[in-house]
Order: sequence, then C-alpha cells, then structure tokens
Amino acid sequence: MSLLNRDRYRKKLQDLLAKADDEAFIELIWAIDALQSGRERAAGGSIRFPTEAVTSDFTSPYAAHKWELESLIGLLLTTAKYKLRDGINRLTDCTQFAAGAKAINLLRKLEDAEAGIYLRRFDALNEMHRIGQRQFPWQRGYTNVAQFYRHAYIYAQGECGAYFARTFGLTVDEFSLVGFAMHASFQESPWLSRQFSIEELGIERPTVEAALRLLSTSQKDARRDAAQLIREVNAKHGQPLPAAFQPSFLRRSPIIAFGDGGARLRAPLAQLIHFRVTAGVYYDLVAGGSNLRNEASDRFEKYTAEYVAAVMPRFEVRGSHKYWFRGNLIDSPDVLIKDKGEVAIVVECKATKLSFGAQFSDDPFAEARAAYEEIAKGVFQLWRYFSHARRGIIPDYVVRSDAHGVVLTLDTWLMTSAALQQKVLASAAVLALRDNEISAQDRRSVVFCPIADFEATLVRSDEDSLLRVLSAARSDEFAGWALPSIRRETEGEALQRKPFPFQLGNVLPWWKALEERKRASRLDHP
Repeated sequence: MSLLNRDRYRKKLQDLLAKADDEAFIELIWAIDALQSGRERAAGGSIRFPTEAVTSDFTSPYAAHKWELESLIGLLLTTAKYKLRDGINRLTDCTQFAAGAKAINLLRKLEDAEAGIYLRRFDALNEMHRIGQRQFPWQRGYTNVAQFYRHAYIYAQGECGAYFARTFGLTVDEFSLVGFAMHASFQESPWLSRQFSIEELGIERPTVEAALRLLSTSQKDARRDAAQLIREVNAKHGQPLPAAFQPSFLRRSPIIAFGDGGARLRAPLAQLIHFRVTAGVYYDLVAGGSNLRNEASDRFEKYTAEYVAAVMPRFEVRGSHKYWFRGNLIDSPDVLIKDKGEVAIVVECKATKLSFGAQFSDDPFAEARAAYEEIAKGVFQLWRYFSHARRGIIPDYVVRSDAHGVVLTLDTWLMTSAALQQKVLASAAVLALRDNEISAQDRRSVVFCPIADFEATLVRSDEDSLLRVLSAARSDEFAGWALPSIRRETEGEALQRKPFPFQLGNVLPWWKALEERKRASRLDHP
C-alpha cells in the first residue's frame, strides 16, 4: 500500500509542478515565506491568501515550514515541464496561497508514504538524526550576528581570505556585504534587477557581478545543475534518497536568475543568502588545498577559546600546549578550561565539513567513515590526555579526576543520534586499544556538541550551571540530546541571555562602516 501511495502522491506533486511556471512558483514560495515571517504586506503584492495563513505558529494547520519550501524548490527544478502539445489547458495558478498549500500537503503525503517504506528497514530512532539535520538549522536560523562573526573569523582571515580574493575577484568582506544587502532587499521585493546597485556603500558594479557569480545561477543552468547534483548523490548512495532528504541546490546558489542575461534575480528563501556568505564560503575554499583547511581548523580553535573566555570570566582558558612523553612531544587537546586552578573542561575542536551523506544517508557512519573516524580520533586524544594526567605525565597542569571531555564541531555532526555517537566511541575504543595504559577510568563519557549549540548553552549559563549541564550530558539519561535542551531540562529558568561578546566590525569592516553611517545620520538629523 505504501508503494502505491508513494507513486500516487509523487505523480500528483510532479503534475502540479510540471504545470507551474518556474519563475511564478518561486515567487509563490517567496510570498509564503514572507507571509509567515512577519512580512504579510510584502506578500500581498504577489499572492492572495486567507487571513489564517498569516502565522508564525508552527502548530497552525496553515503553517508552511521553511525546510518544506526548500524541498519544493528542489523538486521544481528537477521536474520536467509539460509542453503545450501535450494537451495541457490548465496551469498551476501561482498567485494563490492555495496552490502552495496543495503542493506542501502533497509533499507531506509523499514523505509519509516514503517513510512507511524505508522505516521497515531502519530503527525509527535513527531517523531522528536525518530529521534534525533537515529541520534544526532552519529553526535556529541563519540571520544572526554569531553566524556572521564565527564564519568571518574562520574563513575571512589570513590565507583563506587571500585565496578567496585571488580566486573570485572580491574579498569575503565584500561578498558578505553584497549578500547582506541583497537579503535586505528581498525582504520587501520578490525580485531584484541584476543592475542592483550598492555603490552608496562603496561597492562598485564589478564587485557586485563577482558576488553574483557565486550567489546566482540562471534558470537553465539551475535546472541542469540541480538534476546533476541529485544524480551524483543518489549514485553515491546506491539508490534514490527520499524526497525529504534530497540535496538542495539553493545551498550552493540561493538566487535564480531569469530573463535575458539573468536580468531578474529571485531568492525564494532569502535566509539562504546569509548561509551562502557565511558557512557556504567553505565551498569556495575547498579547492585551495590542505593548508586552507588547516588554517580554518586553527582559527576555529582560537575562536572557541576566545568565546569561552569572553562569556565565562571565572574560567581560565588556555590553548593547546606540548609536553614530553617517552621522548616525544605530545600535543594536548585544543582548548583547556581551568576552574579554580584545575582543568575542568577539555575540548577537542573539529572543523570537518559535514558532508551530505553524513546528514541524510541511511547509514551516515558508513557514508562518511573517514570524517567520523576523525571525530573518533578527537575522542581518543581526550582519553589519552586524561590517562596522562592521571599518571602524572603532564607537568604544570592539574586535571580534575571528573574533568569533562567535549568534542566541539563546527558543523552539526552527531546531532540527536545516540547510535551514531556510540559508533564514534567504538571507533575511538579501537584506537585506545593500541595504548594499554589508557584505562577504563580514562575512557570516560564524552560530550559531542556543535559550536552553535555550545554558544546557545553558554549565553544562558554561568560557570557552575555549565559544569552541571556537562555532567548531565554525560549520563545515559540524556544520550543523544542537544546541549541547550539538556540545560533547559536540568536548570529550569534560564539566566538572562548574555549579549554576543564580540564586535562584528572587527572581522567584517563593512559592518563597522554601516554603524558609522548610522551614527553620522543621527547627528545630521537630531
């Protein structure tokens, strides 16, 4: 029955998309996003909608989730259009909210039918990992100061920044500004002219075009490239992935260009412009070689140390240090956090990029084994450090016997998956067997956490509550839980949220320039 339902709903959804004009449907998706993001006045110029559809309530029957809208654009770009000679006499009316609602409902029914098939082979609890990878980043959002600062700190500096400028003809700072300006414009308008100008902000036309080469793709090329992306992922996976977990072309190119010379620019989900000019800069650097990856890893470690020190002033934060063991120099883990003179938290940082297979395949560990084993190496390094501390090998550092080990990732590795975490720990245990002096006591529970969750926990905690949360995170009760959720469950009422501790203008000069323009404007117009 599930097979029949899957094929029926797939055919109905494909029929709706095949009858939809690409540009009109993208405007429909833009309008639905605007409608449910507090911008209903802007949406009113594009679609007709019932008043009940103006909502940001996730539980509303009218709610259209952003990850569903993203999936629909992927399906739109890979669905062949009906030709006039096929006898089609009724097109999808993309000026009606109802058309988008119908597409979303068909997508949900298709996803449910597909789940009914593949969940016969997989534990439903394992499915939480894929669902989380699809939904949680959207729930956190991509438009925030921390996202901009963190990735500019890591990717816009040093050789990474120099490589980007040499290769693409603009700096990361300029790329970020163009993306920020375009995102702001797309808040009010469903399309922009390619001649979009921000010369008043000091950005010349050639720089805008250089940014658009990274941010936008023509409709024709988007259809070709989206189909190729899905073919490659499905071939690597061995079979087609479910509709909910197909790769999103918008992550690489959030803007689709229409008309002669790409005259009209459309961003169906403008938040993805912010993703592209922050975390997405990785895609532009990946061809630059291992030296760029190493530099990004080093800067991630420094960012982590600086962030902890800024929001947890009682702690004394140190970077990695070297010590001698049996004639060899050993590197400690990346960040050591002392409390009252003793190391209380030991952090190993991993800037490894989350691959698509690690997010959405049926068996993420097998799909991205090398990357998961790199994380397992981080666990081993924590255990080795605890062993050396217990045996008195590390001079000048007193490590608490109950010190917490944390593997901190730049991407959302191991999110909501106790099973995947157990696989990583098992892989680390194999490495630990090579050193028979690492005892069971040393192989203590480790907390796995992406940096965004770590930040979210620290800004709602003081030093004592953070230590309690990490203790809870190591217990079986909270295996697989996200760290902010553990904090809410165990600490109850949160402390007042701390402000972001750094100035964005220190890593993105355009932000400082905008702030100065605002101050000057206030002085001119008291």
